[in-house]
Amino acid sequence: MSYESEYSEALQRIYTANADVPSLRYFLDTAANWHACFAQGPSDLTQNAHAHPLVVILGYGIPEQLIYACNTTPCFLLGGSHASCQWSDDAVPRDSDPASRSILGYALRLAARADIDPLFVVPVANDNMRKIAYHLKQEGHAVLPVDIPPVSTSPSAQHAWEHSTETLVQTVARHVGRRVTARSLRNANKLVGRARAAILDFEQSCVECPEVLDSEARLLVTNSYYQTGNLAQWTAALNKLTAEIQARYKTIGRPCITAPRILVVGSPILFPQHKVAELINDAGLFTLATVDAASTSRFANLSARESSGGATALIRAISRKHYGFDSSSASVVNWAMERYVEHLLNSMEVDGVVCHILKGQIEYDFALSRLEPLFDSMDIPVFRLETDYQYQDVEQLRIRLEAFAEMLGQRMLVADRAHARRRCA
Repeated sequence: MSYESEYSEALQRIYTANADVPSLRYFLDTAANWHACFAQGPSDLTQNAHAHPLVVILGYGIPEQLIYACNTTPCFLLGGSHASCQWSDDAVPRDSDPASRSILGYALRLAARADIDPLFVVPVANDNMRKIAYHLKQEGHAVLPVDIPPVSTSPSAQHAWEHSTETLVQTVARHVGRRVTARSLRNANKLVGRARAAILDFEQSCVECPEVLDSEARLLVTNSYYQTGNLAQWTAALNKLTAEIQARYKTIGRPCITAPRILVVGSPILFPQHKVAELINDAGLFTLATVDAASTSRFANLSARESSGGATALIRAISRKHYGFDSSSASVVNWAMERYVEHLLNSMEVDGVVCHILKGQIEYDFALSRLEPLFDSMDIPVFRLETDYQYQDVEQLRIRLEAFAEMLGQRMLVADRAHARRRCA
């Protein structure tokens, strides 16, 4: 399957399943435009590409407020494409995890272009990212590795992280020819904070009115946060979509969720590789929330009280807040993910958990081993789903996931019927 057909077929599938939601079109176009840049190679990738050199962030782990404060729009490369994995076949071993291979494939496609001068910011969350940074640097590209200390509770680690982010801001500002001020940092914090708040409102509305968008469409919308060239415009479009969902809620009332309700935990599910979300839809499961490196960082916003002080103090405050909510693969103990899962279990009625593990990302297996006692204590079944970006295992996974869904359905029938009738979103 070519890259163009990979993302276009996924977009068509999502559009067909959710065609009665007009406000979704903006996010379909956002994703289509982002991917078309890599397929066709137009003259720019973001709205600011002509005005400033491109800043490219590989993976999660970097507080995006610090990049926006430099008056440039970051280009995030997070993976998610099987075709882009093939672009990096000559650079990394084929047993590397698919997300890292896909990220490097995108990066190499950008690095080959002569019309832009990208600075590659690489959060060093694991050995694969360290090797990617080394490979790009050996090829002569501007690379800034940013080490993420693996023990977030250590004061020395927090100090090292703050120092790394100060260096990050200085390097990016020098690269784009801009001066970072306390005002630009506060404005960036507000910009990102409004976008994150809009995501949380959107996700809550999707749970309250579950019949409007399916799991794939919800993921497409939240993932497009990393693909927009105009974050303020994107936030306004998301608020409009949320209002449309809430209008449906007011019209048809509070619909009951009769399907088993699950959390999806672990490796991020990224467009166009929505294989897992598609299987969850087909199995008749309803996703209450997704817990991954993106979802926990949405809570890492400075309050108005915390946004005082000079530029250096604000950089440190933003980096500290982000570090406390970071659930990327860097952490030895993924405290942020564990806290968020526990919060969701205590605030929602959850029937089961799907733990998504990309092959090679064993750090999420360690996180699962720490969460399993919590699931056992609450009698919540867990389904571990290990896969990659290829489609050969789809039918096998479908059978296993449908069996898990049937088991959850049987547990719901055995439970108190009167209580089950009151299970509303």
